[in-house]
Amino acid sequence: MNLRALETLIAIADAGSFAAAADRVGVTQSAVSMQMKALEEDLAVAVFDRSRRPPVLNETGRRILDGAREMVRLGEALKATVAGERVRGRLRLGVIPTAATGLVPDALAGLARRAPDLQIRIESGLSVDLVRRVAQGGLDAAVVTETPRLERGLVMRTILEEALVVVAPTDMVQGAMVNRDGDTARHLLRTRPFVRFNRRTGVGRVIEAALRNQRIAVNEAMELDSIEAILAMVKRGLGVAVSPAGSVEGLLAEGLEVLPFGDPQVHRKVGLIERERRDPDRVTELLFTELMELAAEPTLAFS
Repeated sequence: MNLRALETLIAIADAGSFAAAADRVGVTQSAVSMQMKALEEDLAVAVFDRSRRPPVLNETGRRILDGAREMVRLGEALKATVAGERVRGRLRLGVIPTAATGLVPDALAGLARRAPDLQIRIESGLSVDLVRRVAQGGLDAAVVTETPRLERGLVMRTILEEALVVVAPTDMVQGAMVNRDGDTARHLLRTRPFVRFNRRTGVGRVIEAALRNQRIAVNEAMELDSIEAILAMVKRGLGVAVSPAGSVEGLLAEGLEVLPFGDPQVHRKVGLIERERRDPDRVTELLFTELMELAAEPTLAFS
């Protein structure tokens, strides 16, 4: 059986259509159709309901999907074994936006140096969506904010605990009516418009829980997904925000101030999530090593 056809079958299931799968695997839509026709001939069964447009997996197709994922994984592991010390294969990694601009790019650069033959595909998304895609097999692993509960069959290893901080324009901080003694952040959050992270994001849920625990009632002005958009709003004096410390490094010179959030200081955990395996996956082990080495560096150490 052709592993390439199984990879295409998986891409169709994950992407939702032949056309979207063609973009993922880098072939034409007609080539995808030919691969699926050949696969059905090999199996001597139909795996798609072609009465629907676009065609979707039928019950038989859905039943063989998990087996197809396992065969592809084993095929990639076999290639890596034959290749000896050179790590080959593919890494499909999900990344939350707040980790996509610092820690992860540096880790992937290190991984590319260690494994130059490795094919890496990156997808950005919310923690809850990335966790679901890992569980379904659409992603090999994901860097996410820790979730309260994990689906059965998943494991998460903590990379770092990152402090959350209050970000505000310098003139807004200087004009606050209390001394900068730890209460300034609370005062700003209560009296100024609040630019919040989308509460569907992992960090957004952590922030919302911390605000409730600290009994801080905010004057909500905006709810955004992007750290870049949030900081742009704050920089223009439209409000204050709570952000992961790593996302605002170096911004003090740009007219923004960073203050501790919470007493005690509030943190979020960032980790690598993947499916539980009997034997460690060599690629994700290398990635985790790179992430941990970077997290330990002083420039990325969060209090």
